Amino acid sequence: MKTKQIAIMMALIFPLAVAAYPGGKGNDEGHQVKRMERMSKELSLTEEQQTKVGAVFKEQGEKYKAIHDETQSQLKTILTPEQFTKLEEMKQRRHDKWREKAQTRRSEKPEVTK
Repeated sequence: MKTKQIAIMMALIFPLAVAAYPGGKGNDEGHQVKRMERMSKELSLTEEQQTKVGAVFKEQGEKYKAIHDETQSQLKTILTPEQFTKLEEMKQRRHDKWREKAQTRRSEKPEVTK
């Protein structure tokens, strides 16, 4: 029984990470652009490297989405409809908290003058 509980907990932990970094929710594309710009600047990436790094990020994002979708599908078969709904609510609350913290950090961040 404990093994089953641990397996369920692990299955829950992974998709909950999505709440902190959701794909398709928010401005993920904008984040990718900023990340690429920062890497390009800090690492002095060539155009070819930028293209290759971008392709790696895209491939990993697609893999992550596939794993997330598979996990969600499996959870739907394991959990009752009520439990799954409650799980979705938990994820939404976690996501809302994360957004609130991020908003607070951004508002507290001192302005950089150039």
